[in-house]
Amino acid sequence: MNLFAHKLNLFLDYEEDKLYIYSYFNSGAPCKNCKIELFDSKQILLKTLETDEKGEYFLKDYEKVSYVKVEALGGHLAKEKINDALKNDKEKKAEIKSESSILSSIIAIGLIILIFLGLKRVKK
Repeated sequence: MNLFAHKLNLFLDYEEDKLYIYSYFNSGAPCKNCKIELFDSKQILLKTLETDEKGEYFLKDYEKVSYVKVEALGGHLAKEKINDALKNDKEKKAEIKSESSILSSIIAIGLIILIFLGLKRVKK
């Protein structure tokens, strides 16, 4: 018998300026319609929400949230702190996106010039 068979896991990340909350059991099954509680840095309850059928929730307004707790039936729960490293990852992702768009633009212009020069050479 596995002691962690009903262990509840909580995954937090940022996607498209939203806090992505995903909760699942050790078997991989999502925590459907489970209670989500949001706390500030002083452990004061800010809001209560519920996961969807996929065990997910996308939170737009998360600036005051420091802790996320998910609770399933039977008393299974998981709690995670939103740390600065996670917020820093969000900023890094934004930087990477802006750099890659400039680089891809330069590569696209270079390819257009090469194609133009190739066509000009074939035409002669």
